[in-house]
Amino acid sequence: MKEHNNAAHLRRTIVESAGSEYLNRVHQRSFSLNVFQMNAVELVEASQRVKDPEQGMALMLEKNREAGLQAHRELNRHVHNFVSSALTLVEHTRVFMREHYAGTDILETYYAQVKQIFAQSPVAQFVQGLRNFMLHRSLPNSNMFMEFTTDPGTDDGSGTIEIGVRYDTASLLDWDGWSTVARTYLMQAGQNLDIQEFAQEYLTLVNQFYGWLDATLETYHHSDLLELSRLQAQLQAISQTDPSRSAAPAEAPDPAAVEPFGLTFIQTTELNQISSNLLDKIRELHFQGAPQGFPTERPTTQIADHELIRPITFWGQEASGERAFMFISHEGKTYGLSESDYNALDDLVDAVMKAPWARSSLSREFVMNAFVDWARQRFDTDGPPFPEALSKAARESVKSVEIWAPIANMEIEQDFDFGPVRIRSITAVVMEAMRSSAPSDQPEIEQKVKEFFEKLSREIQGYAAVVVSLESESENALKLALRIAQDAVGLLCFFSPAAPRSRLFNSVALTGAGCTPTSKLIVLSEGRFIHAQSVLPKDVGYWRLPAQQVSELKSGLLGAAALLVIPGEELSEFARAVRASLLTYSKGTTLVDPLDRLQNCLSALEGVLLRHEMEPRAHSVANRMSFLLSQGGADCEAVKKSVRRIYWLHGLPQPMSHGPREDELIEVFTVYAYNVLCITLSNATAFNSKIQFVDEVDRLGLSHR
Repeated sequence: MKEHNNAAHLRRTIVESAGSEYLNRVHQRSFSLNVFQMNAVELVEASQRVKDPEQGMALMLEKNREAGLQAHRELNRHVHNFVSSALTLVEHTRVFMREHYAGTDILETYYAQVKQIFAQSPVAQFVQGLRNFMLHRSLPNSNMFMEFTTDPGTDDGSGTIEIGVRYDTASLLDWDGWSTVARTYLMQAGQNLDIQEFAQEYLTLVNQFYGWLDATLETYHHSDLLELSRLQAQLQAISQTDPSRSAAPAEAPDPAAVEPFGLTFIQTTELNQISSNLLDKIRELHFQGAPQGFPTERPTTQIADHELIRPITFWGQEASGERAFMFISHEGKTYGLSESDYNALDDLVDAVMKAPWARSSLSREFVMNAFVDWARQRFDTDGPPFPEALSKAARESVKSVEIWAPIANMEIEQDFDFGPVRIRSITAVVMEAMRSSAPSDQPEIEQKVKEFFEKLSREIQGYAAVVVSLESESENALKLALRIAQDAVGLLCFFSPAAPRSRLFNSVALTGAGCTPTSKLIVLSEGRFIHAQSVLPKDVGYWRLPAQQVSELKSGLLGAAALLVIPGEELSEFARAVRASLLTYSKGTTLVDPLDRLQNCLSALEGVLLRHEMEPRAHSVANRMSFLLSQGGADCEAVKKSVRRIYWLHGLPQPMSHGPREDELIEVFTVYAYNVLCITLSNATAFNSKIQFVDEVDRLGLSHR
């Protein structure tokens, strides 16, 4: 009780501490700053869209007249929101500082910094004056323009096109409400004022000031924050020694005390209760007759009772209208569970999966089938309880298995390990070993087995395969191996020739899970039958991986990707994000339509470059890609421009034909995206969370401004 009272007192002390009060004020102040920053970002992005040669020219075409007018109106709306939120931020910050720091030296320091940064800044004075102009007079006169400038020293007429929206400075200067500094700014701008330039300049100024203010206030409250940390550490220490927290949970079994495929007393009790309840709910079912419809033209096959591997189970609708699951036939009647009772099987499976051995070696379907078999045996006779029957079935079914998943259109010169799997070549020797293990002791099936392996050899021999080794029952082994193999191939394909090349279709996939899209058309004309078939992708990438290239990949990022094959608990949140992005990107390489592939590419980038879903996508991705790629010598502005144009292309409301210009844009962007994902892969184990990584990228960008 004493420790509880101490904890309650500490919580109150923490809430009322100067450090907590300061952090709460920081949170409140962030709202006004965010309103301004998001308005500024939207204004810059809107201006950039209009200034982009392709987008701007499209908006100035007569057929797009209404769209161009709306883009012009929207830009003015963004300017209005920008200058209004700029002054709101100024006033809110001034009130905040007066309210919380009156009579302190830091308030005087704040005033001095404001005067130094904003009072003498031409762009700051102009933005403040523009807000008053728009409030008291009108929207500024603006025009959407397109100008062509011939390059000096050339005779071929080449030059540059400039498009955008600008303000007429003469009409602005007619107003007598400008400060001296703001008027000078307008006069020096010339005949026209570029909207994006003053917005970007003022945004940079504000970000620098509030970076200074945050650091200054944090230093001022350093002792308060230290005291808060000390109190939080005391509370954590008390919580850790609280007897109510330290008591071991009743459900925690000692794995060493349970034999293989065994269950603890608590688990056995729970399973007995659930299985007995389900057994009591089994009842006779009365299904509706099959409705009579038109006869089918589909080929049908009659199956005799002796050909069935397992007793019949099926879902049907009873006369009452409720769906039911039938799995017992007895004396000409059918029995089973209604749909509502059948759903309780999930509770039974969940209880079984509490045992570690069951989670790793049994599928949910295996447990359900084990219950069905047990229920049939117990329907009219006595028998062992369900936990005992389940353990017996598991002992008989769980085996060491090696599963091969062939990879279509990929050949390797030498086998190699890739994390928990091995990539092996399906050689003629391997095929012969598989053939020798198939049953062929019966002469009547010998020919069928031979024909089967001849066909299988034509399909997979010479290709690579993902080899997965497991301890599991067959159903679970197949599902788990398929999932592991799919992810392994997806991560491997990030290193394939098609990965960084947007025009190359990636045909590498698990055999049967993917294929090269083709068109199949049947032409009937003048009594003739023509079957036309063609491959849809223009360029199809096949992957032949020599041993030398494997060595090169291993010395690069292949080892980092191998750690991501299985998404275990040992992977950090950031590593899992990188894994998901690589798989998304690789999946996109198997799509034919460039816009479909672009969707996957953008999703992959956003998965590692956005803190959360609420961040402005195009702006944030463009900036962070430019920050990362600039370390390798890329032109920041070229990267940003490419990303902005890609988002514009991706955001078009209707499909458009792709010409050489769009293909080239996608090709350049794909290379940028691939290189960024390579950087994230190289850092997959260096960061615990995506936010840590993004913060470091932003810090990197700020340090190079």
